[in-house]
Amino acid sequence: MTTVHQVFTIRSFRSAKDRDFLKALQIYDANTHPQVKTDSNEIAHWLEHGATRADGKFYVCGLFVTTVLVGFTEFIYLRKERLIHFDYFVIEPERRTAGAFHTFAEQMRLFFEEEKLEWDFVTAEVAELDPTNGVSRYAQRLIRLFRQVGFYEVVADYSQPLLGIELLDTAVKAKLLIFPRVEMDSISCTRYLELVGAIYRKHYGVWYSIYTNTSAQYQARIDQLLTDLRKELADKEEIKLRGPEREFADGTPGSPQSLRGALFYMGKITVSALAAATFHILLRHNTEFPLSWMIGIPASAFVLLVVIVSLTDKKQLEAFKLFVSLVSRFFDR
Repeated sequence: MTTVHQVFTIRSFRSAKDRDFLKALQIYDANTHPQVKTDSNEIAHWLEHGATRADGKFYVCGLFVTTVLVGFTEFIYLRKERLIHFDYFVIEPERRTAGAFHTFAEQMRLFFEEEKLEWDFVTAEVAELDPTNGVSRYAQRLIRLFRQVGFYEVVADYSQPLLGIELLDTAVKAKLLIFPRVEMDSISCTRYLELVGAIYRKHYGVWYSIYTNTSAQYQARIDQLLTDLRKELADKEEIKLRGPEREFADGTPGSPQSLRGALFYMGKITVSALAAATFHILLRHNTEFPLSWMIGIPASAFVLLVVIVSLTDKKQLEAFKLFVSLVSRFFDR
């Protein structure tokens, strides 16, 4: 008997001298786009000093499968706002499966409980790295993964602040994803601005305050971002949240909507079968091209084609094969 057993583990690093931390940084560095990449020395600095903050705590964690380090994650907890904000969630390409992402995402919630973090929202940024076509393919895949584990997409503009005052190309548009503790269809504009303000000032602003010569200039940049955002949202009270991906796939067994959908689908199957039978009978018994044949053949073929197109939208390729087979027989006569 063959047995395969994998243990998924999340471990927070306490020191920048930890060998696994250095290996995790290598995974992060090798798999992060330059326009969203923070200087590794800054990460090491805040790993050593982030735990002493009065308003929250900074975390860097390694992701392990059994005993093998396969990923890197970095986030901050802000106590007053009851907010957890993720900077990075990186898994090595050969281990980058939906199953691994889902498992680690679920374990993060257990990690929050073990750390006794009191939170209402978890947020994450996904940068739009394609200035011509908008959201890049990589960003689309990442957004979908986040939504599959329960994150909502905020339907409002969001900008990633500069990752250093001199790195002008790192100021990019982004999508802000939000995981609320309870289900929500929208978020108040006031609350949204509070969360974004905390991310900008208490995370980015404090992060780059270590560069004393440029900290005031950097603070002015993020203040301007907030001012622009407030102006843009001035006439709104609520901001729509685009629901998690799982809501589009999961149905509630026995619900009226599911029952109507099943009956409608069975109806299409029945119409398809009747149209196919009519088509077949007319083909077998036609010899003199009567009026009924000339009317019946196109009519039944049209009905069958319409139904088949509808069915193939649901990946019912067998129905499509039936249609092709019947048409082939017609031309073989």
